Amino acid sequence: MLHTNTSNQSLKQIGSREFKKMILAATCWLNEHKDYVDSLNVFPVPDGDTGTNMYLTVLNAAREIQNSESERVCDIAEALQQGALMGARGNSGVILSQLFRGIAHGLKNKNVMSAADLANALKCAYEMAYKAVMKPVEGTILTVARFVGDGAVEKAKKSDDIIEVLDAAIEEGRKALKKTPEMLPVLKEAKVVDAGGQGYIFLLEGALRVLKGQPVEGELKVYEGQKVKEPVYDAKKTSDKEIKYQYCTEFIIMSENVPLDKVREHLENYGDSLLVVGSKGITKVHVHTNNPGLVLEYALKYGPLNKIKIENMVEQSQERDEKQSLSKKPFGIVAVVAGEGFKEIFESLGVDEVVRGGQSMNPSTQDLVEAVERVNSDHVIILPNNKNIIFAAEQVKNISKKEIIVVPTRSIPQGIGSLMKIDPELNFSEIAKAMIQGLEEVKTGEITYAVRDSKVNSFDIKERDCLGLYNGDIQVVDKDCEKVSLELLDKMIDEDDFLITIYYGSNVSEDQAEKLRKKIEERFKNQDIELYYGGQPLYDYIFSVE
Repeated sequence: MLHTNTSNQSLKQIGSREFKKMILAATCWLNEHKDYVDSLNVFPVPDGDTGTNMYLTVLNAAREIQNSESERVCDIAEALQQGALMGARGNSGVILSQLFRGIAHGLKNKNVMSAADLANALKCAYEMAYKAVMKPVEGTILTVARFVGDGAVEKAKKSDDIIEVLDAAIEEGRKALKKTPEMLPVLKEAKVVDAGGQGYIFLLEGALRVLKGQPVEGELKVYEGQKVKEPVYDAKKTSDKEIKYQYCTEFIIMSENVPLDKVREHLENYGDSLLVVGSKGITKVHVHTNNPGLVLEYALKYGPLNKIKIENMVEQSQERDEKQSLSKKPFGIVAVVAGEGFKEIFESLGVDEVVRGGQSMNPSTQDLVEAVERVNSDHVIILPNNKNIIFAAEQVKNISKKEIIVVPTRSIPQGIGSLMKIDPELNFSEIAKAMIQGLEEVKTGEITYAVRDSKVNSFDIKERDCLGLYNGDIQVVDKDCEKVSLELLDKMIDEDDFLITIYYGSNVSEDQAEKLRKKIEERFKNQDIELYYGGQPLYDYIFSVE
């Protein structure tokens, strides 16, 4: 458990150590409540991941501050915003990273933080976030952050106690959160408050709790001991001749009673780049070694192993060298895709790097940056293929030195359609422009199921109902998914459409998909019908209509 102030004395200033504890407590408190934040998703589809995205974003930031040895608050704040930017996942994660960026701006050149400094940082936070969003919408995390910042500023005029200022700021934020359904009709209809705003309140509550000396459950042990940094393998600096330990070995020990220090001390004899961290019955081990078998055999003494991964770094180095030796391409493409079938489809259409992700598993900005850097070209197009990933993709422009264009694809069919617009005779910007112009030519339908009872678009939805979405909006609801599929296509197709493409997901058999294809073929005789395996999770079928 994390504790700081156990007395009733006022708190006039905070140093780097206390600021770190605030951030770690905030991370842990959000972790404890992220499932609740996820449940606040307006639509009852199985991809409500605001809480998870915010947690993974701040978790990356928390890990970054752990690696800072500075005793200046401003340096911790800078590490916070940098870690959040690189770890940002989804729209909520990117907005959170911008809030942290504002906090860093407000604490610039500050060795310690006073109540007035905290208030200014929280004010700068919402100002920075508003600027980052092209069309700010009230009734979201932005509104909550604004009330928090303004509440902190007002309280700081009357008090120099940091706890009192943060307490008042949170109270104003809660008031704003309660009002979000009145600002956004879609929240009112779903009978929920804004998920991002709720996540932000949980973060601030965690920080306040540690200042008050109240327990914060759920902290990760990586925060308690030595500073830990994931090993980085730089192909530009390392040749296969310089690799002392050949096998990158990773696994998880599933046990409550793993003596971390003892395991760490023993495994140091087998290699380098050692990482041993644990939390709640899970211990992650990473080591570069020439004897992965001996490492695994030793680890088995403490419990069953999971997620074992062994990679030959010599081979990886040779592959990287071979790839770098090739002449650079005029341009490259990175696409975010969920499903093995879709991965193969996108690669067959010329995509250089596929980043695994999509609904409920948004990749981080860092995931996208790393994919861009692997592409053997100085000009890269990114296809997010999901509306919740576009914002994170846009952040890559500010990090990579390569020329980046984000084609704002909001669905897998749009991604595939945009790839069909590539004309190798055009230059980079002309190709991207053609891809963007073609986005509206593709209509997207999706078949999924409701994860809870809800009322949306006048539909009285029950848990496990089959849902038909047209370009992201729920249009059909029924217990029978075949009926939903056909009715959805009825709404999507007009007389000018000539092609219906069906992509079936990981929970659908080929026989089931073929049966639906025949039904669609019988009903829509004027369109060609194509069927492919997408392998996507959560969505049984994705339809593309052109």
